[in-house]
Amino acid sequence: MSPPPLPWLIAAFVIGAVLAISFRLKLANDQQAAPTPQIAVSSPVERATLEATFARIDVEARLRAALAAYSVGEDLISDNLLTDAEMPIASLPASLLTDDDRARLNELVYQARMAILTKSGVEAKIETAIKDLRQTPYHEYGFPATQSSMAGAITDQIEKAKDRFVETRRSGDHKTYLIGFGHYKTAEALFQMHKNDMQLYKMTVSEQIEKSLLLLADLYPSPRLADAEMP
Repeated sequence: MSPPPLPWLIAAFVIGAVLAISFRLKLANDQQAAPTPQIAVSSPVERATLEATFARIDVEARLRAALAAYSVGEDLISDNLLTDAEMPIASLPASLLTDDDRARLNELVYQARMAILTKSGVEAKIETAIKDLRQTPYHEYGFPATQSSMAGAITDQIEKAKDRFVETRRSGDHKTYLIGFGHYKTAEALFQMHKNDMQLYKMTVSEQIEKSLLLLADLYPSPRLADAEMP
């Protein structure tokens, strides 16, 4: 059975992410950055599903950002990021989370917030929430689980990580930096999970994602803003 067709704009989207990061680093001028191509979709339903799925993955990115914040002693930022995660959980459509799934995930996030107050088991509780979100099945239309759609999800996280870095360079805000760090780590984790399938399907896409992640590793050497070099 042949793999599903890959929209050519998916590859352009990935390459655009690499170029945008490179240009912003080398030129330090946002106006000269390459525009980011859009992902090609075949129908409004597919677009809505992809966008909703990206929102679900954004929840994981916020949880990873909260975990990173706590690891460097930023308890207040960690709590704020967990609060941020509760908002998209509430707004995700039923095609991505049932009411029971939503209630369970909200409870896990709440437990993580309470753990910050007592400084007891915070990392384990946030990691449990991430694992639960990953293992929660998609419903109704669900996620179009093809290599091309997963590439789109990963590059969406890469682009958001890049954008948050640019914002951080302007503002020097640690929370913004940590949000970007969360997007970067989520993209990295998703790529590690799906790397082999992507390589079998479209090596060019896999290689471009890997290059983008290497660039992000330079931008986000650690959760500490002081460790990042601002070009």
